[in-house]
Amino acid sequence: MTANLRVAVVGSGFMGSLHARTVAECEIARLAAIVDSSEEAGRAAADAFSTEHISTVDDALSRKDIDAFIVAVPDRLHETAIPILEKGVPVLLEKPMAHDLPAAKRLAQAAEKAGAPLLVGHILRFDPRYVQAAAIVASGDIGDPIHATSGRLTVRDIGIRMNGTSSVCFYLGVHDVDLLQWLSGANVTKVFSRRVSKLMPSLGVQSEDAIFTVCEMENGLVGTLFFGWSLPSDIPTGIWSRSEVIGTKGVVDIDVRDHGLRVKDPGGWRLPDGLHWPEVNGRIAGDLREEVVHFVSAVQKQQPFVMPVDDALRAVAVNDAILRSCESGAQEAVEDWRL
Repeated sequence: MTANLRVAVVGSGFMGSLHARTVAECEIARLAAIVDSSEEAGRAAADAFSTEHISTVDDALSRKDIDAFIVAVPDRLHETAIPILEKGVPVLLEKPMAHDLPAAKRLAQAAEKAGAPLLVGHILRFDPRYVQAAAIVASGDIGDPIHATSGRLTVRDIGIRMNGTSSVCFYLGVHDVDLLQWLSGANVTKVFSRRVSKLMPSLGVQSEDAIFTVCEMENGLVGTLFFGWSLPSDIPTGIWSRSEVIGTKGVVDIDVRDHGLRVKDPGGWRLPDGLHWPEVNGRIAGDLREEVVHFVSAVQKQQPFVMPVDDALRAVAVNDAILRSCESGAQEAVEDWRL
């Protein structure tokens, strides 16, 4: 293994480009290539980051100058990572792990069989607010958890841009499905969900606007989840999110409607991102950088990742149950996600 991990990024869309820039700016990694089947998009991204464009994963796997991959393509294409994992090559796979549990299990099985390091990029696992909250609950400082809530709303532009290619449950809600279980320390066992679909269909988009869920959880906990892409486009911040755990002795509460920076200009109010991937002194910083640095460092040192594959599988299993409940109108059990 070289001193600087040579990383290829698969996908040159919004998240792929962010990952590529973060790797290019990382002191312990080198951006080896952009892999994209679109010649135009792939070459444009490669040129922007002064690296090479490769058309296919198979071509990239034949190279000797790539040590690891970041896969940042739409969730229904995440099995693109299977040939990489089958070669035993480390992968950082954007969340969600996959678009359904069978696909997620195939990814996990490929990684397990080949002994390939696999980190699913649940970025909030690298957010200091949520990391501290999970540690406080686990320490027992607020007593035994009684009930917990997690949810987020974003602007309708996201739903329009996705245009039915992913459910709000998988694109957005998977954050909160993971947070609810990680923060509370309990698994969701059953869900009862309802969706509303007024706005998106009126805009010609085959998607729900929002989903609301009541969860039965282990240890007698009750949980609630909500997520939607229904906020007006001119809301000053792109995300309204809230997570809380109520315990027998206290409360942990995370309220995220802005990141502490407010700007008023002729265009109105803006609340810029100050935590996920802000630009600081000309470089990407925040949670995304922490995620990429953790991936690179853990691979180099052969250490475990902070996000277990089981937790990523668990989130997909709960999402599947939520969508089944929306369809059936009944409570649905969460399938066993363990291999």
